[in-house]
Amino acid sequence: MNKKNAGIPKANYYDRLQKQGYIFILPTLLLFSIFLIYPMLDAFRLSLYEWNFTGSPLLIGLRNFIKLFTTKRFWSSYTVTLQFTFLSVFLLMFISFWLSLAFTSKLCWFKQLYQSMVFLPVVLPMVAIAVVWKFMFQSTGLLSVVFLDIFGWNIPWLTSTKIAPYTMVLVNVWKFTGYYMVMFIAGLLNIPDVYHEAAKIDGAGFWRRLIHITLPLLKNTLILVFVSCAIFSFGTFALQYVMTGGGPSRSTEVLTLLVYKEAFEYTKFGYSAAISVMFFLTLFIFSIIQLRIFSSQAEV
Repeated sequence: MNKKNAGIPKANYYDRLQKQGYIFILPTLLLFSIFLIYPMLDAFRLSLYEWNFTGSPLLIGLRNFIKLFTTKRFWSSYTVTLQFTFLSVFLLMFISFWLSLAFTSKLCWFKQLYQSMVFLPVVLPMVAIAVVWKFMFQSTGLLSVVFLDIFGWNIPWLTSTKIAPYTMVLVNVWKFTGYYMVMFIAGLLNIPDVYHEAAKIDGAGFWRRLIHITLPLLKNTLILVFVSCAIFSFGTFALQYVMTGGGPSRSTEVLTLLVYKEAFEYTKFGYSAAISVMFFLTLFIFSIIQLRIFSSQAEV
C-alpha cells in the first residue's frame, strides 16, 4: 500500500483494488461472451428451427431432436465418438503414467532429453500432424512400406473400416501422451520421498509401493488427467477431418465432424445445432459426475 492510499482502511483498499481488476479483465470477458457464450446459447434456440442459411428460420419445435434420435447416422457417430474417447483415455493414461514413472526414476539417464522428445508433438498443430501422418499411412507411405518390407503386412491404415478408427486413436495418443505425462510427473514430484524410503526399509517392493503409496497419493492427479483427457478426446475434430473426412463408410465420423457436415455441407443449421446441443449435454453430464467425484474425494 503506497502513501497515497495510507489513509484508506485495508478492507476498502482491497475492495477497490478488486473492482479495478474487473475493469482489466472486461475486454477478455466481452470477447469470451461474444464468440463463445452467445453462440453456445444461441445453438439451443437454433435447434428448434429449420434453417438453410438463405431463407427465414422456420420454427419446428422438437422435430430436429426427434429426427436426431431416430437417425442411424447420429447414433453411429455417437458410438464412434465414444469408442475413440474410451480407447484414447485408456491408452493415454496408461502410457503417460508409466513414462512419468520412468522419467522420475533415478535410474533414468538423459531424462530431460527423453521428456522433450515425448512432449514435442504436443506443441505441434494438429492439422500439421494429421497431414504428415496421412502421408505416412498411404499405400506408398513410410509406415506402409516399413510394415510391408519387414513383416510382410499390407495394412490399409485409412481405407479399412475396421482399422481406420484405431489409426485415429494411434495418432491422437502419439500427440497428447507428452501433455499428460507432464501432469503425472508434477503429481509424482509432490509425493514426499520419505514415504518411499520408509516403505523400502520395511521391505516393500516396487509393486507394493506403487499400489499402497503412489496411486493413493496420486488420486487427484489421476482424476484430473482422466477428466481432461475424456473431454478433449470427446471433442476431437481436426484429426478426423484432415485424415479421413469421416470415412471410410463413416467409420471415423465423430460427432463434431457430423455437426460440421450437417451445417456447412448440407446447410441444415437447425439440425446441426440439435446435434451440438446433444454434444454439450453429454459433456455437461460428464462434468457433473466429475464434480461429484471431486467433492466426494474432498470430503474423504
